[in-house]
Amino acid sequence: MNYIQEFRNILLSQNDIAKKQIELDHLARNSYPTSIHPNSQKTFALLKKKVAEKIKELESKLPNAKGADKKDLQARIKELKDAQKEFSVIEQSNTMYSFAIRSKPEFRFEGKKNEGTVYYDGTLRILINELKHVFQFESGQIEFLEIGNKPAPGLTYDVFDELATYKRQYAFDGVLKMRISLSEQDILAGVNKVFTGDKNFGTVEIKRMKDIKVSLIAKVSDSFALDGLYQRISQKQLDIHSSAKEVFNANKENRFEKILNISLGSADKKKPYLDYIKVFIQKKPIIYAKY
Repeated sequence: MNYIQEFRNILLSQNDIAKKQIELDHLARNSYPTSIHPNSQKTFALLKKKVAEKIKELESKLPNAKGADKKDLQARIKELKDAQKEFSVIEQSNTMYSFAIRSKPEFRFEGKKNEGTVYYDGTLRILINELKHVFQFESGQIEFLEIGNKPAPGLTYDVFDELATYKRQYAFDGVLKMRISLSEQDILAGVNKVFTGDKNFGTVEIKRMKDIKVSLIAKVSDSFALDGLYQRISQKQLDIHSSAKEVFNANKENRFEKILNISLGSADKKKPYLDYIKVFIQKKPIIYAKY
């Protein structure tokens, strides 16, 4: 009797292990990174799937491509494979990221909550654009400053950060159509188009990765206007390891100068920006950076 019962217990134990393994396998197949808010996990999974599919699609075109077309395909494939690597970095973050749909795309980070929000227009092309900013934050290419109760991109945010996001978007979508700022001379030259209501006046369409340059990104505008969106941010490439002197010199039109109220004093401005700035925020942190 004891042998029979012992045999039954062994079978039950093995059965429990098998059931547990099935449960673990199910969780593994359906698991999501804990750094992505539950409400955004399906969207993130969909984006990763579409990126993988796009890479396969582009790779299938390579054998028959030549010249400029082949170089462009190679550039797009590399960019999308870089995106996959960066997704992995984001997934391993200790920051919680969520996605929200609205008309104006933006990435925000709240240091006190250690939470980031990616605002996008509902399309994956804009989501992958803004997620590039998330990676830039994770890798210390950009930081956030707390202005009142609203953190905003800091002094290391530069036009090259935007250049990278537009390249990422192009790699995924295969085309970039954007409105650019026009000089008075440009407007006068196209005055007939203005009067006839030409909707394409003041817009450019990019169909090659090599054509996405800083000079173009600096002109990007969200309306028919003279000023570009990124003309007032640093035109020099910066990160949190750049020297304080480099960062402050590159931000001559410092949009945070009055709020931060920082006196440069006699401290060594050759120090990395992050180390230098910490001197002024020891009691009340107002800067957030990840690296």
